Amino acid sequence: MIYDALLERCKQNVNISKMGYEEWLELRKGSIGGSDAGAIMQYIGEWGSSLTVYLNKKGLAVSKDMSVAAKRGKILEPVIRQYFGETYPGLVIAQVPFMLYHPEYPFMSANLDGVIMGPETEINGKKISGLGGLEIKSSKTGYGFGADEIPDGYYCQVQHYMAVTGLNWFVMAVYFLEAEDIGYYVIERNDDFITKDLIPAEKNFWENNIEKNEWPAAVGIDSEEEMLTGMFTGGKSLALGDNERNLCREYTEAHATFKEAEEAKKRISIQLKEIIIQRQSGNSGEKKISALAGPYSISWTRFETSRVDSEALKKDGIYDRYIKKSETGRMTITEKKVS
Repeated sequence: MIYDALLERCKQNVNISKMGYEEWLELRKGSIGGSDAGAIMQYIGEWGSSLTVYLNKKGLAVSKDMSVAAKRGKILEPVIRQYFGETYPGLVIAQVPFMLYHPEYPFMSANLDGVIMGPETEINGKKISGLGGLEIKSSKTGYGFGADEIPDGYYCQVQHYMAVTGLNWFVMAVYFLEAEDIGYYVIERNDDFITKDLIPAEKNFWENNIEKNEWPAAVGIDSEEEMLTGMFTGGKSLALGDNERNLCREYTEAHATFKEAEEAKKRISIQLKEIIIQRQSGNSGEKKISALAGPYSISWTRFETSRVDSEALKKDGIYDRYIKKSETGRMTITEKKVS
């Protein structure tokens, strides 16, 4: 097979061809994969952070079914792979049914969507030849992608794969759902980034967080909030220390600043509306007006909104039939006033 060179380099490997989804997820907990790399490098995104990776690796987070995006990717992957092969018929594409491990850093693993072998071929203005990797993605809006640009997290992912496998280039094939189009991106190996940034960050995370059972600090993204809320069960009262007291102080100060800013925004907005009302003239029939104040542009539009009358539904006895319940959490922090 064309991936024999990868098996020779990554002598530690596991055949995953007959694994179910749950078994594959359990295997992933034992190492850092490509999709973890961007989170560990603190390229904050919706997919996670060092904390979410840690909670998943330790099996602490409440397990969830495969997300809609993951299901969509799984369905589209063979279609995109086939289309890529038809677009570039001179290239040989093969799937790699193995979890591969770095020969020097076995906590780094790679589960590739495929490998590519062929003669010199130009893709999106860049030339490839020999053996390389294939990464398949789908994106609803194309956010983070440009003509020759991919999101930072995906860049980390393919550089991680190249660090593990020794490959020198990857093609990322992306299906953009809203545009109904496929884009191809050639990513070349960046040894400077791999040796100076990627491997040290992953090594630090594995040795100082995973092996020492040390939780990384949260960075404040929604996926962290969701995971921690899912883990929350309640308990007895706690006595926290100086570090937590400092965090509470930061929180209350930030809340006070935010509240003052919101009050100022409301006051200024009302003052500007007062001035506009005094100076408005004519009637456009659109309930809309614009104004200029030096470099500042103001747009004020009046429109109707619709909402469900929950009280009427309750009165008719059908409210409960259409309510969708979900768990959430609420935490308040207040400062005790010293008398």
